[in-house]
Amino acid sequence: MTPEEIRALCLRRGRRRLALVLLPALVCALLVAAGRWPWAVLLFCITLTTITIGTLVPRCALFGGFIKRQPPGSKQPLLTIDDGPHPEHTPAILDILDRHGITAVFFLIGNRAEAHPHLVHEILRRGHEVANHTQTHPATTFWALRPRRMWDEIARCQETLARIAPEHPPRYFRPPAGHHNMFCVLTARALGLTTMMWTARGFDGTLTDTTTILRRIQRKLTQDGIVLIHEGTPVCVEVAEKVAAMLSQRCAQA
Repeated sequence: MTPEEIRALCLRRGRRRLALVLLPALVCALLVAAGRWPWAVLLFCITLTTITIGTLVPRCALFGGFIKRQPPGSKQPLLTIDDGPHPEHTPAILDILDRHGITAVFFLIGNRAEAHPHLVHEILRRGHEVANHTQTHPATTFWALRPRRMWDEIARCQETLARIAPEHPPRYFRPPAGHHNMFCVLTARALGLTTMMWTARGFDGTLTDTTTILRRIQRKLTQDGIVLIHEGTPVCVEVAEKVAAMLSQRCAQA
């Protein structure tokens, strides 16, 4: 299939899913018209709760499967780094990873990669992998995107990163804040991407107490786990240093 045909097929499937999720609203209206208010309220609450959990809980695979952890037998947790590239933080984090012998997956935002293509090349030159984190990172609205806008966000980032480094097109996708509605995994899969979440994070995107951040990560750390940290925060370099040291020590003990 051509890229245009793949896009058209994905959008048709997305519209069918949208129609399916709107069906309970029609049933609720019919129940109200028939005077069966309790049943209408019950159906509405069940539908709303299901959609909310499936969308806002990062590790809930209700709307499509994704990677939650590495394959069994993995010897070291996988480090993943979101929201780059950053002109100051990316070089510093790369140096940290070099010192500790850690390889990571960098989930990059397309428009930031366009502004700093040399950093994309540097990430790859040092042996790491780049992955798709949408073109503009609409963190507060991503959960509500409809099929066409969802396609644009993921496909544009894929095109951006593949254009900058055509020999290393992204294999993985991660939604902003982990929020994924019924069109997200569908779209990523149509673009040949595997959606990757995580098993351990310290909420370093919002917290600034590195002790708390490290404790949260340590509590969830497993050999086959996937660790999430961020660039672009006041403590990101310090967090990267401590997490890399933690992973390096764990690998040495394995």
